Amino acid sequence: MEDKILILRFANRMNVRSKVMQQSKEFSEKEIAIYEGALELVAKYGFHGTSMSLLTKEAKVATGTIYHYFCSKDDLMKKMYRYFRTRLESCISSQVEEKQDYKERFYLRWLKLYLYYTQNPKVLVFFEQYINSPYNQERSPHHFTGAYFKFLKEGIDENYLKPAKPEIYVAMYMGSVVMASKINVFGSILLDETDRALLIDKLWYGMSKV
Repeated sequence: MEDKILILRFANRMNVRSKVMQQSKEFSEKEIAIYEGALELVAKYGFHGTSMSLLTKEAKVATGTIYHYFCSKDDLMKKMYRYFRTRLESCISSQVEEKQDYKERFYLRWLKLYLYYTQNPKVLVFFEQYINSPYNQERSPHHFTGAYFKFLKEGIDENYLKPAKPEIYVAMYMGSVVMASKINVFGSILLDETDRALLIDKLWYGMSKV
């Protein structure tokens, strides 16, 4: 039994790695280095403290290379947001099978996003800063247009979840995973497996028709 579990876990990791590698092929190595370098700088200095001169040193690329891909700092931040958002959604989607029943996907999507944020806290920090910055001209978090919005709307449309505006469920679902991730990464409270299961249970029984 243990061997079977180990094989399944290995296969899952390989699937995730394959998805990430496939997405990486859509960007040049230098472009990815710029995104990763900017992520480091934003985590250290915030948006205002992240300059193009610092980025050339962090990403180890020439200034001209940066401007080859991005016409301005504003352009960089907007494309960087889309890059990390797409990478996150690809990573989560690769770990959740659409053929699984809705409740199982409900639990898995929450947990996988929590694990992603706690393992990649700089991405979480970047998203939080971007959403509340002037760069976000749409003034709308990605949660209200992305894969999680569609997933929760599916639950409403297919009668798995109680009738409500999908934005309300997005606020409950995404808000809880973001806050739980922050508590784990930046707080002094460690949420163990039992704590996480309890939190998702509360969400499910509060939102579902079951």
